[in-house]
Amino acid sequence: MKRPSAPDLPGTCVRYNAPLSAYTTWGVGGIAETLFTPRCETDLAAALRWIHGSGGVFYVLGGGSNVLISDDALGTPVVLMTGISGASAEERGDCVMLECMAGTPLREALSLSVKNGWSGLEMAAGIPGTVGGAVAGNAGGACGAVGQSVYRVNVLEPDGSKTEVSGEDMDWGYRKCGFLLGGRRVVLSAVFRLKRSTAEEVSEAVRKVMEGRRSQPVSSRTAGCVFKNPSGGSAGRMLEASGCKGMSVGGARVSELHANFIENAGGCSAVDILSLALSCRKKVEDMFGARLAFEVKIFGLPC
Repeated sequence: MKRPSAPDLPGTCVRYNAPLSAYTTWGVGGIAETLFTPRCETDLAAALRWIHGSGGVFYVLGGGSNVLISDDALGTPVVLMTGISGASAEERGDCVMLECMAGTPLREALSLSVKNGWSGLEMAAGIPGTVGGAVAGNAGGACGAVGQSVYRVNVLEPDGSKTEVSGEDMDWGYRKCGFLLGGRRVVLSAVFRLKRSTAEEVSEAVRKVMEGRRSQPVSSRTAGCVFKNPSGGSAGRMLEASGCKGMSVGGARVSELHANFIENAGGCSAVDILSLALSCRKKVEDMFGARLAFEVKIFGLPC
């Protein structure tokens, strides 16, 4: 693969043979032969134009949760979005428009909302990752999903041009955003339409959401839920009923608290995690006749 030329992209915004494990919450992953680290819209647009002219296939990496990266080298370029961060707010009557750049940690957006008494992001409590990743995956839980509070999304197209999309036109689904399917468009920023409340009321709502997450292993190295819930069912309950809790492969172990979480128990590899996940999926399929779909995004591994 040819390398981007300096006039097209600052040299500080592209790295070669870059280790990826430090960028994932599981703490696993090999190297990216080409890792783009844009710091602004101009950098990101330049990276996308180069990628577009070199085959158009790439991976987007945000906060490193909800992703499993191969232990081997990735020839496919990786775009790391964490350098594009920041938030600003605009008051509009009883509402507040909170715009967050894609690399902004979701917890920071929520913290800002709690501090100022803005309601609408409480469902994001306890969810790791970045705003861009949360939008792309319509992150959420029993209390709702991020998409319900999105007013507008600014997206960069494969050629680097910018498109402004109404939240109503994003084609939200369960753990997905139809407008972004295919992996060619990248979220630049999202505007959340929040309601004025009080810091006390928003804090209490966040507390209740976190109370509902007590069964999750928040202190362990995980990547969130491994599998999506099947229609009308619970992946966690199916995995537990199939005897998956406590199962292990190498350094990977199914959480004893919640069977839809796999922990890095130490010395874990991506192959360990994938092998364990596939074994668990097979046990569920044998017992229930249902094939669970991965919620985590998988980079460079056959599944």
